[in-house]
Amino acid sequence: MGNCLLAEIRILSVTERYFEQNDFKRVFEYFTGKEFTGTELILRSDHANRSGMYFEFSLSETPSSLPKGSAFILHVYRSGSLDPKTYPFKIPEDTEDKKDILIGLTGEDWPSKKTRLIAWKLELRSSDQRILAQKQSFLWEHEK
Repeated sequence: MGNCLLAEIRILSVTERYFEQNDFKRVFEYFTGKEFTGTELILRSDHANRSGMYFEFSLSETPSSLPKGSAFILHVYRSGSLDPKTYPFKIPEDTEDKKDILIGLTGEDWPSKKTRLIAWKLELRSSDQRILAQKQSFLWEHEK
């Protein structure tokens, strides 16, 4: 029965947007020194940097209901590179109360606001690498 439920996981609409470091600062952080994420699960390729290209989406299931050991795999084509780059994002075990997900390519993985996104593909994979859900940009279908 578990496999039947896994087949129903869907990645809902994905939006891409460049965020600067200060876009994530909330009043809470000024008082505590800790980033406040609220109901968002924020995963970054470079944990020390917040500026970068983010993919914001939600799932048909809550992150806390995903199989343990699951990960998001993001493949992107960007300006300045002819080959796609792949970025794995392990989903932390403590995702209670999280609904929306932001995956950020930060630091050297997205060096400038001028860097342009060409195409992307997002996968949700189980710990044994089975694809549980996926979504891609229109241009990804036209891969060389």
